Amino acid sequence: MEKQSITNTSSSLSSLSSYWVRGTCIGRGCFGTVNTAISKSDGKVFAVKSVDLATCLPAQLESLENEISVLRSLKPHPHIVRFLGDGVSKEGTRSFRNLHLEYLPEGDVAKNGINETLLRRYAACLVSALRHVHSRGLVHCDVKARNVLVISRSSGVKLADFGSAIRVSGPAATGKITPRGSPLWMAPEVIRGEYQGPESDVWSLGCTVVEMLTGKPAWEDLGVDSLSRIGFSDELPIVPVMKLSETGRDFLDKCLKRDLSQRWSCDQLMQHPFLSESQSHDSSYAESSPRYVLDWVNSDEEDEEVERSEWSAAMARILKIATTRGANWETDGWVDVRSHQPSEEERAKIEYSEHNASLNPYDDVADESARSDVAVYPNRPPGNEDSAAEVPYEVVMILRLLMECMVYSRITRVSYPPKLLSLLLVINIVARKCCLLMQASVFFLHM
Repeated sequence: MEKQSITNTSSSLSSLSSYWVRGTCIGRGCFGTVNTAISKSDGKVFAVKSVDLATCLPAQLESLENEISVLRSLKPHPHIVRFLGDGVSKEGTRSFRNLHLEYLPEGDVAKNGINETLLRRYAACLVSALRHVHSRGLVHCDVKARNVLVISRSSGVKLADFGSAIRVSGPAATGKITPRGSPLWMAPEVIRGEYQGPESDVWSLGCTVVEMLTGKPAWEDLGVDSLSRIGFSDELPIVPVMKLSETGRDFLDKCLKRDLSQRWSCDQLMQHPFLSESQSHDSSYAESSPRYVLDWVNSDEEDEEVERSEWSAAMARILKIATTRGANWETDGWVDVRSHQPSEEERAKIEYSEHNASLNPYDDVADESARSDVAVYPNRPPGNEDSAAEVPYEVVMILRLLMECMVYSRITRVSYPPKLLSLLLVINIVARKCCLLMQASVFFLHM
C-alpha cells in the first residue's frame, strides 16, 4: 500500500492526520470510484471518491471538481453528507484527485420498499436538505433513491452526490438547456431542455418518494419511450393506492405537477401534513443503520413482534424449498460493492490493525491485504418465489414411480430380475440424495 499525502483544504480533516490508507472499493460508476479510507494516525474511517488523473475523461474530473466546489460552499446540514476535504494523492505511479466524505456504511434506500411511517421521516429529511441547498442558490439536479444514504432508523437519511449540481438561473436565453441528472427522475421541463431549477428538484423528490415506497423507479425504463412519456405526455407516475394514505398522495400531487409553476416549494412542503410528524427529527444525528430498510417501529415489544414475524416468514420459505418447488433469491446485478457482514467499518478497522501490526517505523508501505478486489454483493433481500435451484417435478414423479414399483413387487411377490431390482434401488438412492443435496445447498446459500 503506497503512502498517500493529502492536500487538505478542510480543517475538519486535520484530525485524520496527513496520511491515510485506501481501503475497500464500495462503489463505482461513471464518476470514478468510491473507497473506504483509514487514517493512519487514529484509524478513523471515511469515504474517498476518486478519479485517476491520467486516465479519466474530462467530464469525470469536471464532475468531481464541481462536487468539491458545491460541497465547500454549503454549510453543514444534518441531512447532507458531510464534506471532509479534498486533495491529490500519488499511489505508485498513478495520481488521483480525491474528495473526502463522511462514511455511511449502510448504503442507500434504493430497491427497499418502506412503510409510510418511515417514508414520512425520510421525505422530511430530503425536503429539509433540498430547502437548504436551494437557499444557497443551488440545484441538486440528481435526486433519486440511489443518492439517499441511510443514517439510522431515528435520524433518517442524508442527501449525497452533488456532481451534477448547478447554480440557480432563469430559463436559457436560447430556450434550451443541457439536462443534468438521471433521465427517469428528470422533470418534464428538463427532458424538453427548457429549464432546470429548484422546481425540477421537487419533481425528482416526488419520483424518489414513489421509489422509496415501492422499491422501484417511478417510471419504467423503456428508453426513448420513457423520455417521451415524461416530457411530452400528460402521464404521471402510478402510486399504489393501498400503500399510501390520502395525505401522502396529496403530498405527491404537490410535487408531481407537470406545470412547474404549480409545484410547491420546499418551504411549502415542510408545512405539509404528511411531514408534520417528522419535522422533530430534522436536526438529529445518529451513527448508522442496517443495509436493508425494513418497516421500523419504535417500541421494543413491536420490534420483537416484527422479528418473530420475519423469522416465521423465513422458516416458511425454507419449508417451501424443502417440500415443494423452491424459491429464487435474485440480485439486481449492479455493482455496488457495499458489504454488511462484516460491516465496512469493522473490516476497515481490521485492515487498520493489520496495517499497524506490519508497519515498519522506517517504511510507510502498508500491508497489501488492506487493498481488496471489488466484489459484488446482493443489494436486496429475497425476491420472488420463482424456481431457480428447484427440485424438478419430473424427478419427484420418477422417485414415486420407483418406490411404487418396489412396493408392488413386495406385495404381489412379482419376481423382477435381480439386476433390475438392484438398478432400481441404486437409482432411487442416488436420486433421493441428489434432491437432498440440492435442497441443502439452496438452504445454506440463502440463510
